[in-house]
Amino acid sequence: MQQERNANGELSFHLLKCLVALVRHSHVSRAAEAISISQPAMSRAIGQLRTVTGDPILVKGGSGLIPTAKALQLRDFAERILEEMDELLGNAVAFDPRVTRYLFRMVATDYLECLFVDHLVQHLGTDYSGISISVRHPVHPSQFNKVLEAGDVDFCVGILPPSLRELRHRLLFRDRIVCAARAGHWAIGKTLTPAEFAGLEHVVIMPNTVNCFGESVDQALAAQGLQRHRRYVTPNYLTAPHLLEKSDMVALLPLSLASRFRDRFGLAELALPVVVPAFDVYISWHDRTHRHAAHIWFRAQVMQSLELKMNDGHSLRA
Repeated sequence: MQQERNANGELSFHLLKCLVALVRHSHVSRAAEAISISQPAMSRAIGQLRTVTGDPILVKGGSGLIPTAKALQLRDFAERILEEMDELLGNAVAFDPRVTRYLFRMVATDYLECLFVDHLVQHLGTDYSGISISVRHPVHPSQFNKVLEAGDVDFCVGILPPSLRELRHRLLFRDRIVCAARAGHWAIGKTLTPAEFAGLEHVVIMPNTVNCFGESVDQALAAQGLQRHRRYVTPNYLTAPHLLEKSDMVALLPLSLASRFRDRFGLAELALPVVVPAFDVYISWHDRTHRHAAHIWFRAQVMQSLELKMNDGHSLRA
């Protein structure tokens, strides 16, 4: 707003404010004081207004300066423009979640939906009935920046590759990989060799275009010249518990998910023959929405819902 005139000699918002103040007060010093600028700055502004409009704006009258007819006409237009701009900016910045209707779009796998999105919806409850959430999946983590920058979604939830750490992000929870099987599986309680483990019938979960989740286990096995026997491949985490319940198949699952379905499907944990690191789950967003009032509020709700979930005894920490 400090730039008073562009290369085309057009009126800026600053000059429009000066015009309204000059016409209203018919005095350069009082007009300057009204909009909190210096008298020399207002003198420069009236000079620029005269150049742009081809009109003196203020002329001598019987008791001082008076606005010209053209200045009065321009003042009416300027006031309407400034009022509309104030309304536009006010609507863009202000956000009242109790009365505003707003859709937040998120990328998350069904595993992450199951763990915390449903709890987030419960947390929002009826107090924020105008707030909606749309979940899209799957999107490979390497595409997070692309879909966020394009505005296809507002948030991405998942493992954040080191190459994308420039995205705005916040840690949601830490998890680790376990091997789940039905409680009566013959291998439960046994120490399997990597070859025996690889030879089991595996439900392989590939939620993205590549097998991101089980990659660390597959890499450890590949270092020994082994690969899992892929009996069933699915993009859906929630398919696995149903398949394990009545078969001798096994599946690599996040501990948080396996724990949630352990009793419902009669699952148990089978010891892994390789060491795999824990992994962090983040919520990520682009700088383009970082300062948006609605998005600031929503990020806070996500974190509050997780804290409430953990306080209720449903820990998501590995």
